[in-house]
Amino acid sequence: MTGGAGYLGSALTRLLLGRGYRVCVLDAELFGSGLSDLAHEERLEVIRGDVRSIADLSRAFRSAEAVIHLAAIVGDAACQVDPDVTWTTNLQATKLVVEACRHYAIPRLLFASTCSVYGASDDLLLNEGSILQPVSLYAQTRIDSELVCLGANGPAFTTSCLRMATLYGLSARMRYDLVVNIMAARAVREGIVTVFGGAQWRPLVHVADAAAAFVLALEAPAELVGGEVFNVGSNEQNFHIREVGETIARVFGVDIETRPPSADDLRNYRVSFDKAAHYLDFVTHRTVEDASREIGDFLRKHPEIDHRDERYLNHRFPYAIDPAILPSHRPRLRSVDDLDDVPIRRAPTT
Repeated sequence: MTGGAGYLGSALTRLLLGRGYRVCVLDAELFGSGLSDLAHEERLEVIRGDVRSIADLSRAFRSAEAVIHLAAIVGDAACQVDPDVTWTTNLQATKLVVEACRHYAIPRLLFASTCSVYGASDDLLLNEGSILQPVSLYAQTRIDSELVCLGANGPAFTTSCLRMATLYGLSARMRYDLVVNIMAARAVREGIVTVFGGAQWRPLVHVADAAAAFVLALEAPAELVGGEVFNVGSNEQNFHIREVGETIARVFGVDIETRPPSADDLRNYRVSFDKAAHYLDFVTHRTVEDASREIGDFLRKHPEIDHRDERYLNHRFPYAIDPAILPSHRPRLRSVDDLDDVPIRRAPTT
């Protein structure tokens, strides 16, 4: 799994381990690792590496029976920090992932996409066949990566794309730059919930429910999911941003303030999740209220945590602009055909 130590990945890794899978995670750990407490898990191998490196992909994929590709620069603001790094990480790396899967005859690939691909669509209820109207670099890289993955689908290689609703909830690698999470954190720490705009639609899904969707797609028959796109969320959790703020303010008993919408965020979309419910039997089990309470409880138990710290904010982190934060001394390969020449590095045993 690429990106398996991140916000969604750390939840999915735990779920897969709990179901008896052996998991190999490739992650640059730019924000630290959400898997540090699993260091002695025998069925988990963590490779600190770069998804843009063929050598690192080789080490992670060589014995894989399936690949879940989560690694990306995630979020509209984060992708604007360095567009060149965004393109190489979000699109060019996806092409390498597909080629590495083919090279090692890995039969299944799941790609993590986003409902942000729908862009600005007002009150229309959008499904997987709707016209895509990206309003950000992030969304465009996800659309292009979807095309790469779906175009590779075939009898011997099953590829599927899961478009995530906006994630929320507590995770081992926490983010406080997501709408529910930041509202809950501010309610606890500052006694206020701030809503920017409020009329725009946004579909939501708890990070643990999103992880469960990947397991369902992984275990579904190939003929059911091959070449398919699935929206991941629930119809009941399409909300106006104002509704989300009111719910969280009610949970914590705090005031709500409204500010003008951000001129940089034009997203406004309401999504149908019927396809995943029908084909994958996917249902959500957690709500905004549940997540608000779990985040509140966590922050109260950990007063030392500052939700404004850069480690919890994707768009504030310098990503790969500084090469010193990424693993170095990797063999540089000219093409995927050189994969077999890469030596295998095993994690030390204790």
